[in-house]
Amino acid sequence: MTPEQFKSIWDRIFTGNPNEARSFCEEVFNPNYVRLEAGSDRTDFERAVEKITFFRQNCRKINSSLLFFAYDNKKLAARLICNFAMGEEEEKKIEVMIMVELDDEEKWVSAWELISPYSG
Repeated sequence: MTPEQFKSIWDRIFTGNPNEARSFCEEVFNPNYVRLEAGSDRTDFERAVEKITFFRQNCRKINSSLLFFAYDNKKLAARLICNFAMGEEEEKKIEVMIMVELDDEEKWVSAWELISPYSG
């Protein structure tokens, strides 16, 4: 996976037709996908479909910059800074640190994510 491919996947989580969230997930995530967010709960494949549908319905703005990307042996790590606005909420600037394990088809099997306000 290249940085450009990762960034494209990241941006498509928030943009796109909400009715195509399931097909996006089937394209990108392994059926056994599990996401763990620091300080939050687990997201399995079905919950990912729900979240991506919600994001695509409610995201007013996503402008992300990929500041760090490393890929080795089906594992990747990335750091993104995002200007992000959902629904009626004020725009936020957040930092996302994510680690992803990929299967042999390059689908996401598991992800660990830390999201925090961007502090500069």
